[in-house]
Amino acid sequence: MNALGIYCHIPFCVKKCAYCDFPSFSISSDDEIKRYFNALQKEIKTFAIKNKGEKLPLVDTIYFGGGTPSSVPAEYVSETMGLIHEVFSISSDSEQTIEINPGTLSAEKARIFREAGFNRVSMGLQAWQDVLLKSLGRIHRQSDFITSMGLLKEAGFENISVDVMYGLPGQSIKDVVETLEALMAFSPTHLSCYSLILEEGTPMTKREARGEIVLPDENVEREMHWEIDGFLRSQGYEHYEISSFAKPGYESRHNLKYWEEIPYCGFGCGAHGFYNGVRYGNTGNLSDYCRLVENDENPGVTDAPLTKSQLMSEWLFLGLRKLKGIDDAAFQQRFGKSFFLIYENAITSLISQGLLVREGSILRLTDRGQDFGNQVFMAFL
Repeated sequence: MNALGIYCHIPFCVKKCAYCDFPSFSISSDDEIKRYFNALQKEIKTFAIKNKGEKLPLVDTIYFGGGTPSSVPAEYVSETMGLIHEVFSISSDSEQTIEINPGTLSAEKARIFREAGFNRVSMGLQAWQDVLLKSLGRIHRQSDFITSMGLLKEAGFENISVDVMYGLPGQSIKDVVETLEALMAFSPTHLSCYSLILEEGTPMTKREARGEIVLPDENVEREMHWEIDGFLRSQGYEHYEISSFAKPGYESRHNLKYWEEIPYCGFGCGAHGFYNGVRYGNTGNLSDYCRLVENDENPGVTDAPLTKSQLMSEWLFLGLRKLKGIDDAAFQQRFGKSFFLIYENAITSLISQGLLVREGSILRLTDRGQDFGNQVFMAFL
């Protein structure tokens, strides 16, 4: 059985970013934070009690995301991490990640996170240029990032991933390259490089509708993607997933679970999970989440168990995000039939369009396929 992943959502931020549509809320009071963590810990305990009759898989990845987990008192995070270690069996070589935003970290917090067991950090930089950070509604500046990286290194963190965004209003290819060049001084083990997607209802989407900001066109955005690809490859990073680059051996083991349909439990407001072949999602309403857990009610909605057809479809389009591709031998081992037969028409069409390439039992995206990934993934839905 595959090892289990655990995701904990910490929905608090100092201030919500202009592009963000995740379940996250500006901190209003310590009482609100305390109530939330009490509910989060109760949800974790309830899961453990409900499943005590079966042998839970060994946990080999833990991920605290948000929101901004580093924006709340570190003791709450540490207590929750301690509970996870108490009720689950954790692998001795587990990957334990916490998301941190510059401007929310102190030496004390960094020390507490390290002592709690976190051995990997995901740091949200997004851009090196202060003017771009301001346009995104980020609370930090370049200098805060530099300070935070120093604090993490002093606390003993060596495995540090950095988030970078491209396709931003007013951003040039030169800005993207400058961001990457500046980051090399910090030797991050991993970079997640995402293009900006304007989500409905966010302040940035409204600004774009009013004509106050203009995004780079698709061709420029693709140029940015390939500039990132070429630069990071030249620096010894492997481009292993459409948006992810890692030094050898430092791929995000937790995120790989999402792309390989490996079970993970999601705890907290707005968290999602995939367990025993079933996907579920907790309510993104903070007060509803706390009330439901406090009243011993399910805080989320459980989807109907996925059919074999749905599982096969997901296995393909999620797995194709990995640039090494998907292996028909692994598919046959799991589902008993070749994906080259089941999806023959779609695969033939995508290969003829130059979006996929077949290499023996392997099917993977071409460079053109990376540019039109959504078109590829939709073909298997």
